[in-house]
Amino acid sequence: MADLLIRNIGLLATPRWKDRDERLRSVVKIPGAAILIQDGRIADAGPEAEVLPRAPHGVHEYDTRGALALPGLVDCHTHPVFVGNRAAEFHLRNAGMTYLDIAAAGGGIQASARKVKEAALAQIIAESLPRFHRSLACGVTTLEAKSGYGLEWEGEAKLLQALLQIERLIPQRLHRTFLIHHLPELYANRRAEFCDAVVSEMIPAVARRKLAASVDVFCESGAFTVDESRRFLVAAEEHGLSRMVHANQFGHSGGALLAAEVGARSAHHLEYLDDDEMDAMAEAGVVAVALPASVFFLGNLPYPPVRQMIERGLRVAVASDMNPGSSMTDSLPFCLTAAAIYCKMSPDELLWSVTLDAARVLDADTDVGSLEVGRFGDVSLWDVPDLESLSYHFGDMRAAAVVMNGDVVWEDRDATRRY
Repeated sequence: MADLLIRNIGLLATPRWKDRDERLRSVVKIPGAAILIQDGRIADAGPEAEVLPRAPHGVHEYDTRGALALPGLVDCHTHPVFVGNRAAEFHLRNAGMTYLDIAAAGGGIQASARKVKEAALAQIIAESLPRFHRSLACGVTTLEAKSGYGLEWEGEAKLLQALLQIERLIPQRLHRTFLIHHLPELYANRRAEFCDAVVSEMIPAVARRKLAASVDVFCESGAFTVDESRRFLVAAEEHGLSRMVHANQFGHSGGALLAAEVGARSAHHLEYLDDDEMDAMAEAGVVAVALPASVFFLGNLPYPPVRQMIERGLRVAVASDMNPGSSMTDSLPFCLTAAAIYCKMSPDELLWSVTLDAARVLDADTDVGSLEVGRFGDVSLWDVPDLESLSYHFGDMRAAAVVMNGDVVWEDRDATRRY
């Protein structure tokens, strides 16, 4: 943790925590701003003419040269630990096969699980670690990371152990999730036995060994039923773990209603969602997590109905879904562009979706997600003139610099001003 005065900010833009439950939530925008970080937390933020006289003499300064200052971004849904790739499947889908067709033929998640089973822990870490570095370069200071490609306990424990070791190697704040992803091939004819093992052995082990803070379940056709998913989520609650649901990606799976029923923190994907499902989630306070890069990459699904979600009172986060099968991207800024185009989100809504609303998914919104006094000193700086430009530029959008706890942890030395 360090003391740092970030100055010469062209525009500071941030949501405010006090507005988190308002129906219409604005973004505070301050031109000519400065941010003072002391002992790793924000001590002052506002117009530079007001902040500078209050800053202690001799504090280290960082000149942004007119950059846009945003909170460090929060990517609240990623699958970053895996081995190899599934590039061949991408081209099979483009030739007409569907994601579910490929999975039924032994590809998809099962293919990734076979690679994880064969890989040593060191290989998993070596292949996965660069994804976190690329995410940081895209302004992400807090991210959720799921297991899920081990399927059997041995593989899942290996992935969660990889995440524990990666957490020590990166500056980012990492929230680990145990994902119950798919029935392993070994249990093809022993489905009930596997579900019993998840409840009686796997979830208790995750909690006891503190391998993850959350449990997620793929409640979907070809994965787990509503009844099976309910068992997993109830067990997770009994062991003090936060709960998420992969829901309604390929149809009205019942996952969204289940998330509302059990009071899950969030439901993710939601490509298929009707008014009753939206109302139930809103009533239960479930955050809707849209994953537009996944829809873009798969190419044959509708985008989640984000405008209707917002109109019906749902809080919406946007995340990358970084994974080898359906969203092979490290770029949260690209996801903002996709959400702007296909989900019709405004610049202010987009900022909320990757800051405070995304932080809410991780139960971290009192510490990260805004540039307010008392928050962690996590700031992403961008060589663009305004908030609108963040999602306007796409394809190679990286932060000019990233600050965490008052330390500059990333700089793009080749950055040039965009207009």
